[in-house]
Amino acid sequence: MSDDEDVPQLSADTMAALSMFQAEQQQKLEEMKSGKIEKIDEDWQLSQFWYDDETSEKLVAESIAAALTFESRPAKIACVSSPTLVNFFHKTEEYKKGEIALILFEFDPRFGMKFPSEFVLYDYNQPTELPASLLGKFDVIVADPPFLAAECLIKTAHSIRLLGRENAKVILCTGAIMEDYAARLMAMHRTSFEPKHSNNLANDFSCFANYQTLTL
Repeated sequence: MSDDEDVPQLSADTMAALSMFQAEQQQKLEEMKSGKIEKIDEDWQLSQFWYDDETSEKLVAESIAAALTFESRPAKIACVSSPTLVNFFHKTEEYKKGEIALILFEFDPRFGMKFPSEFVLYDYNQPTELPASLLGKFDVIVADPPFLAAECLIKTAHSIRLLGRENAKVILCTGAIMEDYAARLMAMHRTSFEPKHSNNLANDFSCFANYQTLTL
């Protein structure tokens, strides 16, 4: 028996299905790079649960209102593990006029292909691995840590402190069970706004801020 006979061979149908799948993935990749795909599917293995449109619009409106209270232009906004918001920022007049600038800190490389000039690869497990040029630069930071765990919030909070300018305004969306940690780590209070997700996430979700919100 030859060595080739020991190696399992895929059937013609399986090979055809595999080729079709690879072609579809390549097409999605090209469409993503060209901007034709507006919404990237959730990857539950990365604990991704997208906001519904109303939540995204309200968080973006609050972020911009808070950012414009600072004198510098463009006002700088960081989205930390909150990629859903980027498309909604792009639709605003403030973004189109250059009144705000945006950077997404995100682990999922798909968003790097979609927003190459506004993407920084970010892993909350390495909270200090951030570009030196961006430290202390952001007026407003919107964060949504991927996991409801103290370790995740503690490390994300470390990154937030490094990225924010003095008196930076921070908006945090996470489970209500993290309220004590949010208060202790970043002097945040719970707002009346309740973020919603497009897939009706069962967890009791809340929005926290370290300042008196303007629109929420």
